[in-house]
Amino acid sequence: MQLKFNPDGKFRIMQIADIQDTQVTSKDTIEFIAAALDKDKPDLVVFTGDQLKGYGFNLLFGDRNKKTKLAITNFVKPVVDRNIPFTFVFGNHDAQAFGIDKEEQLMIYQSFSGCLADAGDRELPGLANHNLTVMDSKGEKTVFNIYLIDSLSTTVDGKCAAVTPEQIEWYKKTRDALKDENNGEYIKSLVFQHIPLYEMWELFSEVPKSRKPHATGYRSHYGKYYWINDEYLHKGNCDFTLETPATPAENLGEFDALREKGDIIGVFCGHDHNNSFVGEYKGLVMGYTQGCGFNVYGPKLDRGVRIIDLDEHDLSTFKTYTTLYKDLFEFKYIKNKPKFLFYSYAPPSVESVMPFLKKAAVSAGVTLITAGVTLAVRNKNKK
Repeated sequence: MQLKFNPDGKFRIMQIADIQDTQVTSKDTIEFIAAALDKDKPDLVVFTGDQLKGYGFNLLFGDRNKKTKLAITNFVKPVVDRNIPFTFVFGNHDAQAFGIDKEEQLMIYQSFSGCLADAGDRELPGLANHNLTVMDSKGEKTVFNIYLIDSLSTTVDGKCAAVTPEQIEWYKKTRDALKDENNGEYIKSLVFQHIPLYEMWELFSEVPKSRKPHATGYRSHYGKYYWINDEYLHKGNCDFTLETPATPAENLGEFDALREKGDIIGVFCGHDHNNSFVGEYKGLVMGYTQGCGFNVYGPKLDRGVRIIDLDEHDLSTFKTYTTLYKDLFEFKYIKNKPKFLFYSYAPPSVESVMPFLKKAAVSAGVTLITAGVTLAVRNKNKK
């Protein structure tokens, strides 16, 4: 299937991030995706990783392949039923722990009509590093391109992995090949991947703890608080950052490569469910799309999907907005309210809950010591 701009010169992409579910898929998630598709009518859907909750105990026992196929079937069904082409990238949780490997998942996706995902170069790290070209409205030539990059999972010490030099080289070769096919002109492109670029932190500024809302820092940023820097923000219809960026542990040069020739007009990720905004640093536009899944932590009724609108008459830029759950439904329509409330206030990571656990441990320790001293004093007084 060859993608192309519509007769009016428009092309619409819907990004769906962080469904993170099992075969017992949230009905609220599926209904939201279906309603958003009907409202926004995209020409292409891009799932940007963590479609599956690879650590979910529901996948642990029995036929994992069968369960994984049912999970994928559940969340792609609204897209397939509407005959909308789709593709995807893997996230760090898709093949984790109790899941099945990426090769088997790819085959399941490819069994559905409209799936445009390709395994890509199997010698590259990860799987399904691929690109999709978009023809002009007359179907005469390629005028746009979309890169789908597997941003891998985690490092040995549990930190986020970085897109590798081999993957960056693949991007460069693809970029240059498209240029050669386009009479020496670079083809404007978008990049989709799960984990944000290392430089995503540059879009943030430290703020006082009293500034509400804010995102709490961890690890090297522990004890500090952050918010989007207005200087870099491209104001949208719903901009928020309720957790600090879980960026790669090291910088391997992806940002510099993507901004090198001016062909990339935007890089969009997911991964951090409570973030939704678009910013620009050193000429490269980077965007976060919040999670849409209801069986995992997320931004309450601000769960959403991102729409990216392209116009073949000016491919140097794009328009974007997010469609939120609350735009389409009210709280009363949520089917599993207790679970929704639990995940609306659940911590985003183990790191984020550790300070509370430490405080609780210290408090418990103090309580035990106090109780011990009190008991000893009482026993002494009895004597």
